[in-house]
This record gives sequence, structure tokens and C-alpha cells, in this order.
Amino acid sequence: MSDPNQEGIAEEIASRVLERLGTAGAQSAHLVSQEIAAALNHLPATTEQPRNSSRSAHPQRIVITANGRNGSGIVARLASAIDEFKGDIRDISQTIVDDYFTMIFVVDISGATSEGARFGQLKHRLSQVGEDLGVHVVAMHDDILTAMHSV
Repeated sequence: MSDPNQEGIAEEIASRVLERLGTAGAQSAHLVSQEIAAALNHLPATTEQPRNSSRSAHPQRIVITANGRNGSGIVARLASAIDEFKGDIRDISQTIVDDYFTMIFVVDISGATSEGARFGQLKHRLSQVGEDLGVHVVAMHDDILTAMHSV
């Protein structure tokens, strides 16, 4: 990879992913950053359009998971937080096993990002709601999940 910016981006993504996975060894980080760098070099040119271009008309998906002890209002409160950021819930699945609740949302946030809302703000809001409810909430861009599973 010849672009120093892409090298830095690849290293940063690798570091963050491995830190979250709990596998932050130097060898692992190097291998993951190489794979990310290789993927960045093979992306079609259309993926490098600025955010304010026509690309924003396409869905920008995030995946949100929530799990913990079951209680009333979990789905409603998380859905309300998503709605605050003009997110569009495209799919949802939930299950309750004994007293434990698990849920996954697939959300299109292109409406939110076109109005200036940031993914980090939504992620923070979802974490706050999760803390209030006593459930663990994780939000990730679909692009990151795809990259993680292709490495």
C-alpha cells in the first residue's frame, strides 16, 4: 500500500477491532492491518466518493445488539433512541431464554447522516439507554462487520 493515509487507517481499524475482540497481539495486528490494506486497495473507485455525494442515497447500515436480563420496555426504548436519530429499522430479531434477553437490529442510518447526525452520537445514546435498562448494547457499522468476517 503506497498511500500513508490508508496505511494509518488500516492500522487503526486493526487495532480497534483486535482490542474489542481481546486479541491485541502485535502479530495479529500486523496480519489484520495487511488484510485491511489489501481490501482497501481493491475497492472500486466509486466507494471513495465524499459523504455528501449521491452515495448518501444508499443505505448506510449499522447492526445493534442488546443483551442482558429481560425487562419491560427494552425494545421500545432502543427503538425510540434509533428514531431520535432518524434511523430506519430494517430488520429486528429478539429472543428470551429464561430471564435473558437478546436482540439484534439492522438499521439504515442514511437519513440521520444526511442531516448531520453522527454514528458516534447514536452509539453513545444507545449506550446510555442500555445503561438505564441494565442491558449491554453494541452498535457497529455493517462495513466493519463485513470486514471482520472477511479477514
